[in-house]
Amino acid sequence: MVRRRILAASMAACGALLIAACGNSSSGGATGPILVGITGPFTGAYADPGTSIRNAGELAIADINAAGGVNGRKLQAVSEDDACDAQQGTQAAEKLLTEKIIAIVGGYCSGASIPESDILHRSGDLPFITAASSNPKFTDQGYDNVFRMVSRDDAEAPADVSFMQQWLKGTKIAILHDNTTYAKGVADSAKAAAIAAGMTVTFFDAITPGEKDYTAALVRIGTTHPDVLFYTGYYPEYGLLAKEYVSLAPSYKLNGDSACADPSVLKVAGAAITNSGITINTLPTTEFIHNAKNDAFTAAYKAKYGGVPGDYSSYEYDGMMALAQALKDDGGKTDATSLNAAIHNVNIADGITGTIHFDTKGDRPAPEFLAVAATGNPPAFAPIAIRQNGTWVAST
Repeated sequence: MVRRRILAASMAACGALLIAACGNSSSGGATGPILVGITGPFTGAYADPGTSIRNAGELAIADINAAGGVNGRKLQAVSEDDACDAQQGTQAAEKLLTEKIIAIVGGYCSGASIPESDILHRSGDLPFITAASSNPKFTDQGYDNVFRMVSRDDAEAPADVSFMQQWLKGTKIAILHDNTTYAKGVADSAKAAAIAAGMTVTFFDAITPGEKDYTAALVRIGTTHPDVLFYTGYYPEYGLLAKEYVSLAPSYKLNGDSACADPSVLKVAGAAITNSGITINTLPTTEFIHNAKNDAFTAAYKAKYGGVPGDYSSYEYDGMMALAQALKDDGGKTDATSLNAAIHNVNIADGITGTIHFDTKGDRPAPEFLAVAATGNPPAFAPIAIRQNGTWVAST
């Protein structure tokens, strides 16, 4: 009876900890492949950026393996679709744990990545390096196993507000979000930053993603007489908002955040978006990074996948490189404790997206911010301003 109880307790502990206490550290044996999870929306409304993140992660792994792998072992990607959904994200993380991954490098929507990080934390603190999830909660949870390649919303939102105040000369702004974790987080931070900067917030509310017409919202916002409407949601809705904005030609300007910077916005809004006054604040995403490494990455991506990389592809590529560097620096150890410590100590001076190192929370130093607008026919996004030392200046 005692032996059965001990055995049952051992089995329960093994199930609860999943891989952390049940032999994951070898990831298939000392000479087998090291399995790395990639999550993101591979189906649904945000499948394009999610797929681009997955492709970039796989391309990075191919480059790592071509250069000899990690201590003679190859990396291997294992992908699971989280559909930018909390429940599906939880299921994706749990499924990846059964595959005996040693870490996740990926993620797009904070609303899925945060629940995924909870699963990894409770199951042995396996590292999670997110390529695009920017909600502050991701690294504010006190977990030692979370790392972020992009800036936080509470860093981006004040920069966005300063653009609307300095560059667009706005003193009154309306803020529109979509109630997702990411968008509401940016909206809340933007509201606080605007008030702190002495601006008036004339409107603060949400739309429902996926609807076919937002004209009524744009008209209602106009009745509050803002100088600028700031939309903090994702690109599918921003494309439609931009199209309807051009048609209405309201007195206020329209500005979007980094989740709005997608080529599909140009297709939905049409040629009239050129010189319309519509702008977007963004990170230096793949399209707007100009260095030899990004040029080589973009060419390799096009050659392998037949299309251009997505906005956050370079961040995913660099995130996978950071994981590989941590593995190499720590002698190939794949247990979570060693690997988390090694990632915290990573310092890469020449990543595609700049210097890569993380603070104690797992955040990188805040990057530059850009403002882009549509120019030309057919329209294309081009930088119009860059933020330097807190001031927006014309982009050269």
